[in-house]
Amino acid sequence: MDLEQLKFEIIRLGKSLVYNLFVLLKTSKNYQEGHSAMNTPIKKILKTVKEIHQKKEDASLMLKGGYILLSENRLKADAAGFEAFNFIMGEMKRYYIGSINFTSIASEKDLAKLPYIFNELDPIPSPQTFQKFLEKMKSKKIQGIEVEMLSEDESIQEEDVTDNKAKSKKVYSQTIHAASEVMVNVKMGQTLKLRKSKRAIQSMIDQMLTAETILIGLTTIRCHDEYTYNHSVNVCILSLAIGQRMGLSKASLCDLGMTALFHDIGKSDVPLEILNKPSNFTVDEWEIMKRHPVYGVKLLMQLKGLDNLNARIVTGAFEHHLNYDLSGYPNVKYKKELSLFGKIISIADCYDGMTSSRVYSRVPMSPDKALKLMMDKAGKVYDPVLMKLFVNSIGVYPVGSLVLLSSRELAVVMQNNSDPTKWDTPKIKIIGDPSGREVESDIFDLSSAGHGKTIAKTIDPEKYKIDVTKYFT
Repeated sequence: MDLEQLKFEIIRLGKSLVYNLFVLLKTSKNYQEGHSAMNTPIKKILKTVKEIHQKKEDASLMLKGGYILLSENRLKADAAGFEAFNFIMGEMKRYYIGSINFTSIASEKDLAKLPYIFNELDPIPSPQTFQKFLEKMKSKKIQGIEVEMLSEDESIQEEDVTDNKAKSKKVYSQTIHAASEVMVNVKMGQTLKLRKSKRAIQSMIDQMLTAETILIGLTTIRCHDEYTYNHSVNVCILSLAIGQRMGLSKASLCDLGMTALFHDIGKSDVPLEILNKPSNFTVDEWEIMKRHPVYGVKLLMQLKGLDNLNARIVTGAFEHHLNYDLSGYPNVKYKKELSLFGKIISIADCYDGMTSSRVYSRVPMSPDKALKLMMDKAGKVYDPVLMKLFVNSIGVYPVGSLVLLSSRELAVVMQNNSDPTKWDTPKIKIIGDPSGREVESDIFDLSSAGHGKTIAKTIDPEKYKIDVTKYFT
């Protein structure tokens, strides 16, 4: 094996280690120490650690420059691993951990105990938190895993994010983390706390004002294993884009974002064997799935002190699968008009659902096809005015679309033209030359004069195995 192949293999193993550590930490939030559900991620981590050591490398995950490194090899998340990387980076920073090293004597017992230290300590980024983490490791007699404190440079960098793309990714990650925390609390039967989620939504609204296109681009992130969390944040972003074009106040946008983020909370009560079923539902299974809006209402009614925000969240959860003409489900006599938030979230939910790779529908629809299908149903399934605002938000060639140019070059739509008269000339990034070879390019404005390039047609990225997400992360 030459050096290039060895580096590729080390990076592959590093990504595997990050993902399996993510699964281990997530699983520990649902099961007590010693539960058999922990066995699989533990064994996978040990297998990966052994393979890394066989390559004469340290199985050490380190934070540096805003990235995770395995030894000195920078690990870059792909679409499927985006959630895992951001979660692990976030957890390490929250507990002031700069590196985690799995030594050659790391055991199943060590790995079975480690996640529960994260669960037992308050995540306050400080040297004192790290010291408490070390003390917990010592008391639990963890010997095969070593941690080092986060360096001062890295801790400062966490607060010094100036690039809009980096800020947007951070906000996206924080919102996913906040949503997943609430979902876990729901499953554990604990009191729902929305304070952290509200802060994340407020940060997202601030970012929407300066980098809306980047945030909409991040909704192209597709991960069927974490579909519910990604989907909830995507629906939140798309709903806020509509709300912003309506001229809603910042307070109303915050309420809309919160409502959108928890529209699918009822899925927490759908049995996992149905929710994660990789094939089509039976008639009975589909009937259970259709109950999740009602399950959501029951869960959200547990919120302390039902105020106007909580009432809106409850209404949004109930209405998001009801249509503009009041068809859809739940099948109840609903004589009044749907709420504004319900109508907005219905559009965002349907669009992201059709264009996403979910557990029970692994092949997503292309953005332009999904949009055309939805536009054809405006007035019956979707509010026609809000549907026009949605098209204005994401464009006739939605952000993330793969297109073939008249020059026979392949391109990804990166941003819509702010001038509505130039709807067919978005800003693009050319990714392939006429011969099909991958190329690097800057963002290119099709509305600029003199180049002669136009969009010939849209292309299905699944058909050509092209991951458009990487151009937004």
